[in-house]
Amino acid sequence: MSRWISLFLIFAVLIAAPALSAAGADGYYHWSASRLFWFMVISDTHIGTSGSQDTDYLEWAVTEARQVINPLFIVNAGDLTDSTDGGLIPNGPYQDEWDRYRGILHAAGIDASFYYDIPGNHDAYNDAGFAYYLANSIQGQAEGTCQHSWSRQFDFGSYHFLAVNTAGNDGASFSIWPWDNYGDHAGLDAVELSFIDSELSQHPDSELTLIFGHHPLDAHYTTVTDTGLTYGRGAFLDLVDQYGVSLYGFGHTHEYSENFYYDHLEQGVLYLNFASLGKSDHHHYAIMAVDGNGLSVVPAEAETWPVVVITAPIDQALGDDPNPLAYAVPAGHANPIRALIFDSGSIKQVQFRVDDTGEWQDMSQVGSSPVWQGFWNASGYPAGFHTIYVRATGSETASDSIRTLVNPSLFIGDGDRDGDVDGKDLSVFTADFEPEVVVDMAGAYGKVN
Repeated sequence: MSRWISLFLIFAVLIAAPALSAAGADGYYHWSASRLFWFMVISDTHIGTSGSQDTDYLEWAVTEARQVINPLFIVNAGDLTDSTDGGLIPNGPYQDEWDRYRGILHAAGIDASFYYDIPGNHDAYNDAGFAYYLANSIQGQAEGTCQHSWSRQFDFGSYHFLAVNTAGNDGASFSIWPWDNYGDHAGLDAVELSFIDSELSQHPDSELTLIFGHHPLDAHYTTVTDTGLTYGRGAFLDLVDQYGVSLYGFGHTHEYSENFYYDHLEQGVLYLNFASLGKSDHHHYAIMAVDGNGLSVVPAEAETWPVVVITAPIDQALGDDPNPLAYAVPAGHANPIRALIFDSGSIKQVQFRVDDTGEWQDMSQVGSSPVWQGFWNASGYPAGFHTIYVRATGSETASDSIRTLVNPSLFIGDGDRDGDVDGKDLSVFTADFEPEVVVDMAGAYGKVN
């Protein structure tokens, strides 16, 4: 079962109101795919490690996977190289590893407008000034910096992204002694924090702000050997709260997980840990999609098709835990069920069903896009939790599933912008298209024209 999550804050439990994302933008269950985009995240490519998974999977990610998925961009969350020259101890840097990393990307036509790579601890050992990263990485070579900011604009809003350098900048050598954090003195110094503050302040109108780094915010995240930020953590969390950041995504542990991080935060932040493209035995990369300001995430296996990503409605689960940002759906006659289907071959059939006893129903492709959509008559379903399954048959058969929460008391909007409050559409959408009641965030009621 794949994992995915949304960026919605519950305005009130089971009341007739849309969700509010952690970044302050209003979330909405939209009747069409017109407010949907997606991108890829890879991490811990570890070029130079023993074996060939590192180079084989990176080449696949930026060639076949890029062509099939057609992401808006790719993020690489650090440990670009292994710094071991095929050995066990990271005692580099080694220019040969960087040459192989850069060569794969250049051969695929990758440039700094599309690929955002940041350093990890393996890229920082014995290199206090990040000279190898700056001379050889895509972003370092193009921008001459170790942190990067970019945005994407659509007619439905602007979205801001930050890649921050959590690797220690002291050039320490790797150490086997855990009380020295293995030489991994991760953190964010005053200059790095100033850059983050400045970039966040320049994007006050972003619908969502997503930040990517290499390290978890705390040590011992998945095991006692995990290292985390040793300085700058408090100041960084202050910025996350101040600017309503919606996500902090990171690599480092070589494990995939989804959580919600509350420590020293007023509202919390989505906390995603990406596995390793170069070393993990599964969950090699992730596809992330934004659908009506809801963020879905599915980890996937390299060189395996198809991949299915349900983007609407919103999953009530965050990994194995309840998702505090999820919203309920109305008991409408035609609730949209929307999914992205990616395959290197042709797609023969896409279907959905609701609960284990439901019948499989066909979904239709939206134009020539990878988006498929069906409509669920939820009017006869009892209030409470239900499971939605989507399966696609192409090169093989693959599926995704989510849990949704039906609330018959939700009001239904007609899908236009007439119910705007301060320029934001606060309708809960279905495909019924009948004028109904819209509820704004203050609880005021108004008719949709």
